[in-house]
Amino acid sequence: MIFTSLNDLYFFAAGIQGLNVITDIALETKLVLLPLILFILKELSKASQGDDAERVLLLKRLEIGVWTQIFVILVAFYPLVPVKVDGFALYAKQCEGYKEPKINKGFFANGEKINDLQVMLSGGELKMPLLLSLAHTYGTGFSIESVDRLPCGINLQGVKSALLENTIHDQRLLIETKHFIRRCYQPALNKAIRDPKNMLPWIEDPHTESQPWPGHEAFMNDEYYGAIGRGFYSDVLLPGWQGAKANKYNHWWMESQQEERRGECTTGDCIHQVGGFPSCQEWWHGIGAGWPGVHVSSNDMSLRKRLWDNLPEDDKDVIWPVLEQSFGNASRSDTWFQDKVVEKAYFSRVSMNRIMGAEPKDYGLEGGGAVKAMVGIITRLVGTVGSAATSAVEYAGASIVQNAAPLIKGSFMMVLLVVYPVVILVSQYGFKMAIMMPILYLSVQFWPFFWELTIVVQKSYLETVAASSNIPLLDILSNPNIALSSQRITDALFIIFPMIFSSFLSYAGL
Repeated sequence: MIFTSLNDLYFFAAGIQGLNVITDIALETKLVLLPLILFILKELSKASQGDDAERVLLLKRLEIGVWTQIFVILVAFYPLVPVKVDGFALYAKQCEGYKEPKINKGFFANGEKINDLQVMLSGGELKMPLLLSLAHTYGTGFSIESVDRLPCGINLQGVKSALLENTIHDQRLLIETKHFIRRCYQPALNKAIRDPKNMLPWIEDPHTESQPWPGHEAFMNDEYYGAIGRGFYSDVLLPGWQGAKANKYNHWWMESQQEERRGECTTGDCIHQVGGFPSCQEWWHGIGAGWPGVHVSSNDMSLRKRLWDNLPEDDKDVIWPVLEQSFGNASRSDTWFQDKVVEKAYFSRVSMNRIMGAEPKDYGLEGGGAVKAMVGIITRLVGTVGSAATSAVEYAGASIVQNAAPLIKGSFMMVLLVVYPVVILVSQYGFKMAIMMPILYLSVQFWPFFWELTIVVQKSYLETVAASSNIPLLDILSNPNIALSSQRITDALFIIFPMIFSSFLSYAGL
């Protein structure tokens, strides 16, 4: 048997264990014969009340019914097929740039032969009915093949999570980024608005893809981030920036050099030995950026490089494919893609508010007496309101339904397996029920196809909306209202699709 995840394997094994226990009890107590005996007695009772012609017909019906029930017992009730785990198969997409993830094989990960489930459960041999075995085999095979034939889709819930939940965990880097926005980006943005003659991209066309953000290339010149005389430099000492070209224009830094020469500061404690005051362009791209004769795209000292390194690799892997699909037709460098990832991950409206809200201060701990108590109550009330206001953003970043969907599938599969022998027994080995239950189980194996189809539909819909409004897809996903609405619709489809399919397929089986 092939499984698509270790999660399915565990739930399946638990369900088969329950099925075997109930079946063994029914066999040991001879309860398995009760439906057959009741059927025979009922038919004989009918035959005794009719004439000779009816009696012959009823006896023939009795014979056919007995053979039918025996057939159902053999193929749909009695566990004849040994459960063997042949391996795992993922839902692999044949798409450009697709990387097949590694599957968690649990206790099978050491390369040992995957031949049974005795290690997992009681140590006894597990078996299952023939019809259930066929339903599992064909259901899994159809599901894998159907998913593979769907167009490539991206799980936008994962992209939204990367965009809306990403935070800068390094507090020093977070505060430095906040200071860069206040010292460089906001003044540059205000200058661009006050002086529209420069005709920056978003001023010429408000709907352009090239929207303003702290690392925008339009700011990397002497009019903006390179204009030291207009205040576009760090006004606080940044450790490690002793080599910044802008230091020679800073009187504190130059005065520190003079103090060292006069012996007025100890070696290692002088300002110019600890750090420097880089220009905004140097601060973003690295030492020497923007100066004649110096070619710097980025280095380890740059804020851009440190923000890129701070971003988790999983978030990079999630955002990058969306960018490639959105801008893949044009010739773009890796540096351009990195800038886009940093922009979308850190400087969306939600992320920007999170950065600017850094350095929280508990004013409730200040003051004394009644003033302290009153201020504490007010500040905590404001904090509660603020938390409620941001709850939609946090909720929009993670889909509980989509995360729980594989667990729901496995749990439902386990319940079906456990109740299966009881249902067949109570139905008196009814042929319709013997067909319906395996079909219902097969439909559960097909659920991932509908989940993948939902993801494809969601992506296609948002891409259409993005194209019609000239707004990049990632900007739509970083909008909490749209993200929340999209998530609710997607979550509903994750539930409705499988429910409708399983219900109608089960009804067709009856």
